[in-house]
Amino acid sequence: MTGPAPQDQLRSPLRYDSTVPRATVHRAAIAEVFLTDARPVPDRPETYEVAAQLPRAHIMSELSETHDFLLLVEVLRQGGLYLAHTYEKVGLSEAFIFRDLHIQMLDLSAVRTGDRPARVVCTFTVVPRRKRNGRVQAIDFSGVLAVEGKDALRFSGGLAFFNRKVYQTLRDRRRAALDGVLGMLPVRVAADPTAVGRRHPYNVVITQPVVTGPSTLTATVLSDTSHPHLFDHQLDHVPGNLLMEAARQLAAASVSSLHSISAHGLRVTALDVSFQEFAELDLRAEARARVEQFRLDESLGMLVVPVTVDIVQQDSVAASFRLEVAQ
Repeated sequence: MTGPAPQDQLRSPLRYDSTVPRATVHRAAIAEVFLTDARPVPDRPETYEVAAQLPRAHIMSELSETHDFLLLVEVLRQGGLYLAHTYEKVGLSEAFIFRDLHIQMLDLSAVRTGDRPARVVCTFTVVPRRKRNGRVQAIDFSGVLAVEGKDALRFSGGLAFFNRKVYQTLRDRRRAALDGVLGMLPVRVAADPTAVGRRHPYNVVITQPVVTGPSTLTATVLSDTSHPHLFDHQLDHVPGNLLMEAARQLAAASVSSLHSISAHGLRVTALDVSFQEFAELDLRAEARARVEQFRLDESLGMLVVPVTVDIVQQDSVAASFRLEVAQ
């Protein structure tokens, strides 16, 4: 934090009547901006309340009775970016990457949709990492996301920031290491939506999963750059939210296949993700899942199934996920 906020700002209520500037959350479409306000929390250093509005309908929200898990993650992503730009003075021109993210659902009833857009409040505690010159190069964050006053999930994670020159150097180094294997990919057929817990074919981001062992399945990740949410603007790599959705779809398909449970209605109750490398758009990305046995989540009072999913390109893991799903 760069300095104390004015007292009137500390006392002002959170607003929901307009979005924050889209540049502060790295979105091109205003319709994809969910944040509406933010303010410091009095007497709690580096802690902020961030307001967001979740729409009743969205291209990713196929299950009308609940807010889509990917949109909850998007609120957290936008919250971390907005706080970094607004309170930690990270330049708007800087590129960012998600380093890691950890989510534990606290109350599944809190994410049910209602008869109006939902008011969200995320309480973030932010820990900046600075260079010797004081510039923030990364932030760690943690907190709780509440929907309509009810705590829905607990979260923590980290973002890293790079100026454009450093970012381009990182990208050039990664691409040079893959020289000779990058190129045009064949057009692959997406999985049946019902197999991966989706209804709309447009939202399917993996091929039909293939059983490779007693508890393992694989699929190829599909990157449709025309998708308005997953590719809100052009990127030079596969975005993290697409990889997250691929991991969720493969987890749902795997649990459905191995435990004879319908993929529809399987909900993510916990997520741990670590991003290790940029996933390239012009290189086949394989998702590999391993399903574990049921366990009782005592806090939620329900059976959950842990699933690990690795996203692999050229025998190198680009991202690792551990999800828990439940009916």
